[in-house]
Amino acid sequence: MAENYCLHSRRINDFIDETFDGVRAPFTAGFELTAKCNLNCVHCYAKPGRSHEDMTTEEFKSIVDTLVERGLLDAYFTGGEIFTRPDFEELYLYTKKKGVMLSLLSNITLLTRKHVDLFKEYPVEVISTTMYGHSEEAYERVTSVKGSYKKFMDALELLHSSGIRFELKYVAMEQNYEDVYKMRELGKQYGVPMVVILDVHPMSDGSTAPMDFRLTPEEAFEFDIKDEGRRNFWKDVAKDMLSGEIGILPRRTVERFEQGYLYPCSIANQHVFITSDYKMQGCVRASYRQFDLRKGSFDEGWEFLQKEFLDRKSTKDYKCNKCQNIRFCEHCVANFMLTYGDEEHPDPFFCEVAALRRKFVDNEIARLLHKQA
Repeated sequence: MAENYCLHSRRINDFIDETFDGVRAPFTAGFELTAKCNLNCVHCYAKPGRSHEDMTTEEFKSIVDTLVERGLLDAYFTGGEIFTRPDFEELYLYTKKKGVMLSLLSNITLLTRKHVDLFKEYPVEVISTTMYGHSEEAYERVTSVKGSYKKFMDALELLHSSGIRFELKYVAMEQNYEDVYKMRELGKQYGVPMVVILDVHPMSDGSTAPMDFRLTPEEAFEFDIKDEGRRNFWKDVAKDMLSGEIGILPRRTVERFEQGYLYPCSIANQHVFITSDYKMQGCVRASYRQFDLRKGSFDEGWEFLQKEFLDRKSTKDYKCNKCQNIRFCEHCVANFMLTYGDEEHPDPFFCEVAALRRKFVDNEIARLLHKQA
């Protein structure tokens, strides 16, 4: 399914996979409302594209109408920062009144009581927000904006006290890695999910500058085994593999690779992403192939995306489709393309982390077998 932009998306994606297996339709969608942002995060993938003209209110409504006709069930708004759009409330209400489940990705530093009142009357599925550090110094070392930490914490308290459903995300980087375990505890204090992201992506224009802040594979794996939740996840994978409940390779991935396809995910299959300058992409990462909705219809764009992504075949030399560690990997063809200009060029970071995870799971299986003996 589409990228897991929040925990809610995983649930709806599972439902769509189970209910509409084999059906190609834009059941989920991401909308980049704007590329403008009030922060200047060091790792942001969107910074180079903030000068273009955002889609109009009417353009947004038009594409929502079309997507709903084609089967849209669930969507998310992202940016830039979504609350910088003066028509945010209008866009939100229009989408909700179409019966679409809606999640929001925001840094929340511009969140107001007016927004909260709106979300109480027209409930949001979840507000997914990223906290960049446990302290003011650590947070603003990432956002590059003085005063942003206080605004974030004030908004967090507003959401919590108002009963609006939210989740915390944390992008672990060199600048803030020392806070990662404190952030886990903060999530527990608020009683909300805390999603820890262990990778930093290249910019949408292909610049790899943000990746300079990426953790080493060893640091990323260290969190996998030290954090209770992550460690238990991989232990459960070992149990499921031992029982035969899951195989060494994910079913859909095997099927796609056996048929010679390059993209094993649901890119351009049951998900579409609409950029702030009114273009269609297969997903949020796949900015290197777009269809301009100002020059053609959605159906033309949907067909274009199928040819460019869903139907794209790999060469016989593609390494990932022969890899036995794919279940343990954050494999992403779009990231390969952005980083190396080559969809078949695996990122060593993913390979090394996957190998470490595989070794851990293999050792856990051996331990369980010894225990059974």
